[in-house]
Amino acid sequence: MFHYFTVNTVAETICFVIAAICLAKDKSFVWRSIIFFLLCTCIAEFIGVHIKKLYLADRLHVHPNVWVYNILLIFQMTFLSWFFDRLIIQFGNIRKVILGGYILLVILYFCEMMSHGWFIYNNLTNTIMSILFVLYSYLYYYHILRNDKYVNLMLLPGFWWIGGALFYFAVARPQLYIEPIR
Repeated sequence: MFHYFTVNTVAETICFVIAAICLAKDKSFVWRSIIFFLLCTCIAEFIGVHIKKLYLADRLHVHPNVWVYNILLIFQMTFLSWFFDRLIIQFGNIRKVILGGYILLVILYFCEMMSHGWFIYNNLTNTIMSILFVLYSYLYYYHILRNDKYVNLMLLPGFWWIGGALFYFAVARPQLYIEPIR
């Protein structure tokens, strides 16, 4: 049972629990939706660990767990594009920019799927997604700086979420090229 608890699964489970406690009664659907996003991420991680254990035990009959993360990638690019849209929309209508980025990601995703299938990770889509989300973060901060109204950043949750997203996608997120274990 304890082999399911890796650094990733423990960190993501802690984030899910904290989000469930802090955001469950939030009035905004946008912020409450993070709970669902983190739940799906935790489930995918636990499934990924389980399939990895099966694959390492029986490589002849079980495929590697990369397909789980390819499915999770669809959910990540959809949810996070929507979430960035909801945070940046307050500064003006840039929905076309985010929609264009999302369409680009979907096209890249399906091109990669057609070229190599489910059992090789969509690394190009993941990398372009990270670049787009860093650019969206910079766009948010640009609008905060250009805003004529005084904003107390300590009380602005979008500022902190965007800061975390910027750090994650620009610095902390590993850009892995995952190949099946032979």
